[in-house]
Amino acid sequence: MRYAGFLGIVEEVQTSPGVWEDRITEQEVLGVMKTLTETHASEDDVHAHVSSTRSVVVGALGIGPQDHSNIKYATYAGKRWTLSSIVDEPPNVRLYFGEEYHGPVPE
Repeated sequence: MRYAGFLGIVEEVQTSPGVWEDRITEQEVLGVMKTLTETHASEDDVHAHVSSTRSVVVGALGIGPQDHSNIKYATYAGKRWTLSSIVDEPPNVRLYFGEEYHGPVPE
C-alpha cells in the first residue's frame, strides 16, 4: 500500500541568549506502508482492546543514518502519530508508529 504523509521535524532555535525553543516544520514524504498488524485482545466479549503496529518505509531525506531524533511524528489517516522506532534501511528509513501524538505542532 502506498503512503503519502508528513513528518514533523523539530529544530532548536535560540530565541534570546540562553533561551532555546523547539520549532516544528512538516516535510511531505512518499513511501510504502509495509506492516499493518491489528490485535484484538478481549477479557470480556463486549469491549475488545485493539492495538496495531504500522510501519512505513520512506526515503532518508538527507537527515543521515546516525541520528533521527529530530523526527517527532508522522501523519497517517488524518492524525499525527509518535514514532516508537526508526530503523535505517539505506537508502530508506522504516518508521514504526506508536501512539497518537499530542505535542507541539507547526503554527
